[in-house]
Amino acid sequence: MWWLFSIAWIVLIVVGLVEGPRYDYRAYMKQWARVLAGGNPWLDDPGNVYGIGHQVMAVVFLVHPLAPKLLYILSSFGTFLVMFAAQRRDIAVGLGTFVLLFATPFFVILTPMYGVEDALVTFLTLFAVDLRIRQGRIVSPALLLAAAVLTKVYPLALLPFIATDRGVISFRFVGVFVAATCLGLLASVAIWGPAALGIVPFALVREGKMLSIFWFLSQSALSPIAHSPLARALIVWNSAVVAAVMALLYALHFFGKMRALPGTVVAILGLLAFYKVGNPQYFLCSASLLIYYLTVDRDRGTLADRHLLGAAGAYLLVLNLFQVWYQVSGGSVRFPEVRAFVGLPAFITAIALMWLILSRELPERPASLSSKP
Repeated sequence: MWWLFSIAWIVLIVVGLVEGPRYDYRAYMKQWARVLAGGNPWLDDPGNVYGIGHQVMAVVFLVHPLAPKLLYILSSFGTFLVMFAAQRRDIAVGLGTFVLLFATPFFVILTPMYGVEDALVTFLTLFAVDLRIRQGRIVSPALLLAAAVLTKVYPLALLPFIATDRGVISFRFVGVFVAATCLGLLASVAIWGPAALGIVPFALVREGKMLSIFWFLSQSALSPIAHSPLARALIVWNSAVVAAVMALLYALHFFGKMRALPGTVVAILGLLAFYKVGNPQYFLCSASLLIYYLTVDRDRGTLADRHLLGAAGAYLLVLNLFQVWYQVSGGSVRFPEVRAFVGLPAFITAIALMWLILSRELPERPASLSSKP
């Protein structure tokens, strides 16, 4: 089986290198060149929403312009290896996972072809989840999650869910994460000044995009409130909406004594369902964590739950169809009605998944099940 994996990975690496700079990778290159020239990555580029983890990739970029892209592709391989180990190297489950990660348009277009940095963020986040939840470690997963957050901010929302298992909070894990993150931020400020701290406020004032329900409500002809003051207010005040949703989900997680893994999956699904910036690359993280949950938790019947599998399949189908459409339509900008519509099915399928996972976890469970990790 490993020969098959190796051949597929070599093909994907070749595809990535032949495709060259695509999508956001072009902006990455400009930002890294600016860093190498001694510029300030945030003052000189107010649209730079990436943390110090992204900026230090300039060192890799110095080796070769496509070296970071190669690292991102390798990160997707790492994501699979983490899953395969957690799946206890089950051949059938591993092959199914391999097909989902390396033979579907959503993953293939975003990682080998586009070279999005979210492939690295997804690997770091998933590896942190695996080390903390499945293996019970403290320091290494906290450092990995801190590295992910210092690259892109959104995994920060998962911290309380990863740290809380069956109502018990690992304060040691939180403490190591906070310490590592603060050290990273201090390094950013020491090198480039306080402009490094502006990425979070900027993320809060961004406009709605593509796979967001709020972009559908604001722009789609099918929305009853399109172009209305209410639709605009939902985008302007989206940070408050997201904060309220995440607080509600954590309350369910904590007081319902949910296990950390399903709670974390619900959290990433909820975060992306209600966040106004629906960039497809963010969904690499939710899709990967969902696949991890379904395959690693199969002893609890996840792969035998037809409703759960159906909802997961619908969620992944929406992401794949959108990514194909985005690719063949040149970014879908020529078809704004389609670009505005996709937030609706993405939202519906995410909510269905959240409901089904919560329904499995929140009711009283037999002692034999609740004692499993």
